[in-house]
Amino acid sequence: MPKKNIVILGGGVGGLRAALNLEKLLGRDQNYQIVLIDQNTFHLYTPSLYEVATGKLSSRSVLLPYHHCFRGKKIEFLNATVTNLDPVRKIVQTNAGDKIPYWKMVFALGSDTEDFGIPGVPKFGLGLKSVTDAERIRQSLARCAATKSGTIKVVVGGGGFTGVEIAGELTNYQGCPIEVTIVEAAPRILPGLPEEISKIAAKRLNLLGVKILTSSPIKKVMASTVALFQGRVLPYDILIWTAGVRGSRFLDPKVFPLDKKKALKVDQYLRVPGFEDIFAIGDSASTGIAWTATKAEEEGKIAAYNLAAAARGREMEEFKTFDPPFIIPIGKRWAIAKIGKLILRGRVASILKSLVLLNYLLTILPLWRAFAVWWRGEREVLEVHPSSRR
Repeated sequence: MPKKNIVILGGGVGGLRAALNLEKLLGRDQNYQIVLIDQNTFHLYTPSLYEVATGKLSSRSVLLPYHHCFRGKKIEFLNATVTNLDPVRKIVQTNAGDKIPYWKMVFALGSDTEDFGIPGVPKFGLGLKSVTDAERIRQSLARCAATKSGTIKVVVGGGGFTGVEIAGELTNYQGCPIEVTIVEAAPRILPGLPEEISKIAAKRLNLLGVKILTSSPIKKVMASTVALFQGRVLPYDILIWTAGVRGSRFLDPKVFPLDKKKALKVDQYLRVPGFEDIFAIGDSASTGIAWTATKAEEEGKIAAYNLAAAARGREMEEFKTFDPPFIIPIGKRWAIAKIGKLILRGRVASILKSLVLLNYLLTILPLWRAFAVWWRGEREVLEVHPSSRR
């Protein structure tokens, strides 16, 4: 009898967690084959992308080759881009010409940048969703530092998690003086979080010299200026766009039920209504929780459990909404952390961020390799170049 394929689309935090947990539950069952498809050959640790963008970390510090994660695991990895999905015949097609039948599927495609139809954003704004985006920002900073005399003006469109993180990190940029301005349409930065967190973050950013413009929706972006609806025009050398995300554009609204953010609607078991053989997790799933790595990982765990339950004819577990913990780094050795009702700030929260990374690595890599990867990243931050000793 042919094996039943469980196909996972995307190897981000949620997709990787689903694959690894499912392998523990079903890896010895010869009736099933776990297949993970990703357009990259590496797993990207997105929470540290902002450090790559500013040059604090090299790109290799946030990239983990899948063959390291899957070594010794009964997981088939396909490096390809999904080009078509037939949910009726239950077949996935890739750009490599593969036609893969599936028994069950997990959508873990992540999110895409949302420009809200604002003229000029796609052309002039630099997103921060991939290593390519981060490298583009890094190169733009280096180019401005080499060609422009005086202070570089950086406008960060959006005061959410990513906007606050990159703005804070830019204040440590060593290449040249930088003036950073956050432009947020909502009345406060971090609008989806408790007001106390917003106030702490704003105070820290102001201390670092970051300007914050709230209640300031952007009307239009030109080659060197940003026009606000109030009539104000902001000059810029670099525009970093973090103002919005949406579900993957691969999802066809004519086929699948999507919410306002273009994420898949799911039932209590993370299945897509009308397509009970398809599960959705992370930024692909509309579960009422802020799109964070913690959300993706927890949903990946539930999806894996429910897939194994379906394979064994057992009762599935309902996904329950929760208040995800988070850490927001803002500048050198400083962060805000919220765990339940506990709020930490400063150096302690910054150290916690590093420990969270180590804990994550320990769950996806062998013990010795997890420590090696974690230490390598820390060593790059602390590296002293010979030229700096003179």
